[in-house]
Amino acid sequence: MSITFIVGSGRCGSTMLSRALQAHPDVLSMNEFFTSLACKGDVAFEQRTIGGPDFWSILSGPARPLDAIAASGYPMPELLYPYTRGRFGPQTGVPAIAHMSLPALTSDPDALHDDLAAVVPGWPSRTPADHYRELFTELGRRQRTSVVVERSGASLAFLPALRVMFPEARFVHLSRSGPAVALSMSRHIGFRTLLLRTEAMGLLGLTSPFQIGPEHAALLPDHLAHLAGEVDCDLVMRAPIPLAAFGQFWSHLIARGVEEFTQLSPDQRMSLSYEDILDRPEHHFGRLAAFAGAEPHRTWLRDASASVIRTDRPPVTDPDTLAACAPGNAALERQARLFQPAEGR
Repeated sequence: MSITFIVGSGRCGSTMLSRALQAHPDVLSMNEFFTSLACKGDVAFEQRTIGGPDFWSILSGPARPLDAIAASGYPMPELLYPYTRGRFGPQTGVPAIAHMSLPALTSDPDALHDDLAAVVPGWPSRTPADHYRELFTELGRRQRTSVVVERSGASLAFLPALRVMFPEARFVHLSRSGPAVALSMSRHIGFRTLLLRTEAMGLLGLTSPFQIGPEHAALLPDHLAHLAGEVDCDLVMRAPIPLAAFGQFWSHLIARGVEEFTQLSPDQRMSLSYEDILDRPEHHFGRLAAFAGAEPHRTWLRDASASVIRTDRPPVTDPDTLAACAPGNAALERQARLFQPAEGR
């Protein structure tokens, strides 16, 4: 089964791509799979041999940051699990893969979870990457699909690990105008939480925002201390985070991501922009399907293109935010100069 990863900064139109790919008859669309697991810490990307039971605990154990958001009452459209009628609840813990990934594959994520629970713990010991390949193959068999496309928000941060774990994979970098992304992030509880966690990570000298634990509470300033326990989503939404901080976060992700992305071989990478998709959705959906190894069926292209919604918002004019986005813009321009001659627009 061929594997393609769509990587981006988040809030760049990748959810739109996931929805389109979910409707493709040949594609297993793994929606927010690695974001769900990354919320549990670095365990998702460790390079060690583990047995089936340990791998299942990575998939099915709770992702407490997602549980906190699901319980908060603040809407986060990426959370698809039927919290009011499902068997699991955020107070006791929803399986990590059930928040966003399984509900994108089926209307009964609890049943699919149970089916996997009967199989995965019996798998032999192997690397997490090989477990993921086997999981994708198992789900593809159940969905009768031959191509897997994984798409997670802010997944440019995962690109170095994904390249090591899946050297055979293809990668699509989806980008969007930095100021527009910054504005969207500033209104999104998940990215507000991530930005505060990143600030705390820097103060603590940690390498991942999800390494923060109860032992760090006393070491953090008052506005960040709650991140060491159950995240207070009211505090997250009230935190005075300047828009330029989201622009800086975007630029950091883009600059590091482009540096990694440009090291891929030409047959492994493709770039897309949100704005280009809005202008020519059928053309670019067709490029994406063909690159991933799926047939760009005419009916699917028509329906996927019809699902694209254009939203006209006033441009961001704040000079601090524009300046914060400048390094990211420069990185995207370097990428375009390298790749544009080889890629149809």
